[in-house]
Amino acid sequence: MPDPISLLRRAKRKTFGQLRSWLDHSPADACGPTGLARDWISYQDYCQQEGTWHLVYPRLSCDWDRTKTHNWGKKSVDFTKNMRSHIPETGVIEIPKGQVMDIQGYTFTSSNLFLPDLSYHRNRLEYAHLPREKYPIESITGTCFSLMTNASNNYCHFLLESLPRLHLFEKAGFSLKEVDWILAPKPISENAWNIFRKLGIDESKCIWSQRQKGIQPDLLIATTHPGLQAHYPRWVVDFMQQLVKLKPSQPQRRLYIPRPTGTRKIANELELYPLLEEYGFELYNPDQEPNQPQVFHEAAVIVAPHGAALTNLVFCQPGTKVLELMSLGHLRSYFFALSQVLGLEHHYLVGPTTHPLQKNSGLCKFDFTVNLSLLRKALAYLVK
Repeated sequence: MPDPISLLRRAKRKTFGQLRSWLDHSPADACGPTGLARDWISYQDYCQQEGTWHLVYPRLSCDWDRTKTHNWGKKSVDFTKNMRSHIPETGVIEIPKGQVMDIQGYTFTSSNLFLPDLSYHRNRLEYAHLPREKYPIESITGTCFSLMTNASNNYCHFLLESLPRLHLFEKAGFSLKEVDWILAPKPISENAWNIFRKLGIDESKCIWSQRQKGIQPDLLIATTHPGLQAHYPRWVVDFMQQLVKLKPSQPQRRLYIPRPTGTRKIANELELYPLLEEYGFELYNPDQEPNQPQVFHEAAVIVAPHGAALTNLVFCQPGTKVLELMSLGHLRSYFFALSQVLGLEHHYLVGPTTHPLQKNSGLCKFDFTVNLSLLRKALAYLVK
């Protein structure tokens, strides 16, 4: 049963979330923390009580420049609006009897306190909507290192937030030989498998995360989130490029990356193809390519709708030009931020959704359209 202090904290957090929702100062999905996330503890407080902290990187400053992008449409976006000026210190935590749950990698102490700093909720606790009750937890004998992160079945989060945790683990002085188990998200494609296997992990030690299940080893070794949501430190870029060992090449390819399935597709995409072909673009489908990093490394210009495939920008060379086609209902700063860290030339074009948008409706999944005359102007500039 929670102690009086925990109950007081829960009441204060609940009141805070209700107040934000009532004032309508945040989106409808930003009314947390809810469920198991209501009982949370910071890594600093936890390590003063029980856990052991290993600092890897101190607080890192971020220099976001809102002018380092070009808008080719009527809708202008300030991608830096919700960006932070720094990334908190980053490191590794030893958690006796720690628990990790679901493919979201929700991590708890032995006393069931949620550790938001280990997820992208570390600066967005109001979005932490966890289940109301714990999923079945299996006890595991020995020491387990966790690579888990939120949305680990998404290529972007897998590549930039899960795999770099190995760098933190090793830089803190740990070795994979010292642990009995590695909890990891199962790679979702041949390309993802190829990159994962470059980590040098003994797959016989791997415990693959499962939906609505969790584990509790004798000792859990986990890391804080490598950055913040949409904030990628330079060391993540360096780690990924060194891991893959890209072949030197002169950037020449012009790529268009389609989004044929899922949500937020380009409704008039077929109309784009003749125009793209006119300007020398090849239609590149990453799903059919087992070595995506090298292809992106060879690109001079990349045009694509916003989506996980653009995560491969992390393998591009400085100066590569990127035109991100975006839905009016989904204006996210992920690839603007990644472009700044990499030294890419970022451009964007916003298109209207196929259905009317509603205020504070949460995550928009509507398809959108691209204005062909505006796209032509952008392409003419990008290939000159």
